[in-house]
This record gives sequence, C-alpha cells and structure tokens, in this order.
Amino acid sequence: MGCRETKDTAMDVQILVGLQRTPCFGQCPVYELSVLNTGEATLTVGRFCEEALGRSLAQGLHRAKVDVGMWRMVADLASDMGFDTLQTKYDDPKVMDLPANIITIEGKTVFNRYGGPDLNELYTRIERMAGAADWQADAHSVR
Repeated sequence: MGCRETKDTAMDVQILVGLQRTPCFGQCPVYELSVLNTGEATLTVGRFCEEALGRSLAQGLHRAKVDVGMWRMVADLASDMGFDTLQTKYDDPKVMDLPANIITIEGKTVFNRYGGPDLNELYTRIERMAGAADWQADAHSVR
C-alpha cells in the first residue's frame, strides 16, 4: 500500500492584520502587532507607544483574543485602498532617521519607510483597534 497525501481541512493560519513600527532617533512608537485569522493576537510593546495605542502598556509581549470580523473590516479597508496593488518595499537607504511601517494584510507585507503611499488612515485604524484589545501581559517577557 503506497503513501497518500491527505489534505488538512482546517483553515490555514495566517496573519490577517499586522503592523510593525520601527525606531527612529526621536520618540517614534516602537511595537509589533500580529492578528491571526484565528483571532489570536500578539503585541510586542517597545517604547513610546502610549500615544499610538491610546493607552499605556508595559514593554514586552502581550496576548489577546480578538474579534476576527472586526479585523476583517481593516482588511476590507486596505483592499478598498488598493493595498493588493502596492509594491512590497518603499524605501531610500540614503534617507536617515525615518521609522519604517511594515504592514501585513492577509499575508501580503509592505515595507513603507520612504516614498511610499499614505497609509496613515489604515495605521490609525489598526492602532485604535489594538489599543482597545484586552491585552494580557506575558509574565516571562514584560518589563
């Protein structure tokens, strides 16, 4: 009897919405957010995140269970903005001291640091929703 390939009928887990903000020489918020299509979310908080997230969270890893339907609305907004037509990287390595915004929507990632599209409406929506989530600090990583 030969081996047969079986297909898993379970949904493939992927990042539904993700946003990473990298440091600058000043007070730019630094964090990394991932919301999976399963409703599991992680947020690694760096520095200067209070204003961006609308609340204060200790630095380190936090976890939450979120409403996938609400986050799909963010993916729909991105789609309406033409996210799927964007290049994967907007940058100029000669330009110094600019933070990068690395955004992932339904598996597509766009690195947006310099010369890219204005995605501030999308970033703001993501940050408001992230700020409203019920984050639980990971006891082993929070400082």
